[in-house]
Amino acid sequence: MERDLRARWPFLPLIQHNWVLPCPSLPLALALALLITQRAAAADPASVEAAKIHGAEIIETKNVLTGLNFKEPKNLTPEDYHQIRRLESLKSLSFGAGLDDAALKILAGMPSLESFTTNGATLSDEGAAALALFPSLRNLTFFHPGKAFQGTGLSALAALPNFESFSVGGSTTFSDPGMTAVAGLPHLKALRVWHTGGTIEGVKTWRALKELKSLLLGQSLPMKPPALLDDNTVAVLAEFSSLESLTLQEARLSLAALARLKQLPNLKRLTLDNIDIPESDIALLKQELPNAVIQWTAPSEGAQRRIVALFGPAPSGP
Repeated sequence: MERDLRARWPFLPLIQHNWVLPCPSLPLALALALLITQRAAAADPASVEAAKIHGAEIIETKNVLTGLNFKEPKNLTPEDYHQIRRLESLKSLSFGAGLDDAALKILAGMPSLESFTTNGATLSDEGAAALALFPSLRNLTFFHPGKAFQGTGLSALAALPNFESFSVGGSTTFSDPGMTAVAGLPHLKALRVWHTGGTIEGVKTWRALKELKSLLLGQSLPMKPPALLDDNTVAVLAEFSSLESLTLQEARLSLAALARLKQLPNLKRLTLDNIDIPESDIALLKQELPNAVIQWTAPSEGAQRRIVALFGPAPSGP
């Protein structure tokens, strides 16, 4: 019986370890039902190794299991996801390629989960709406979401009072409708969007994010016009008065456009990552924005190819 349960439920060592069964003859299934009500799982070496065997990286805080990272979750079964769901001390979960709507539906409702990350998930917008059932969710990251995810399902997260950070990258399907859904998240404080299918029209909807303090906006994923990030986009960003930190990636921007950011009264940091602009203009920009720390890196070879594809060849000198 015990061997069979351990084969079916590989997370059992994480839950069972360090608790003494009330009776040695108590069936293991009943013991599991009792132990599962505990709100924390001690992350001792034995339980850590058990999870690693199953492909999870362990995060522990003060000897309590608080996070799991599955880089290869494709082999996880529905029973595995049910076991994860019962680990109510978890504050963070991360999944590589393989997470789908059915798996997320099983996980939904974990009471302590604050951070959820996926890379290569095949979630749909309808399925992603189940994220609103994590009452403590604060941070959500989607790397390379599947084509069924446009981002409109994010509107369900507006009901979460503590949700404050969203990141998405590597998807042409995530475009203006998804960006508009993001604009409806009233308490969002941090937003990162890069290599998507969005346009400046989607960026304009973010004017509604009155609590936004940190924004990373990268270039569009398609290597053909129109560019998501250009001088016109910077003019829109200059209206986001709550911003304290702004990162811009992979674009050809002018000094005149960037100087408009002096309209941002709270801007403390401006990061220009892979931005095509003369270095001499950076020195002038620092004079225009004396209260902001400005960091600039010239385009890498790969970033320059994207910039040329979107903006054309670099203009010749005077």
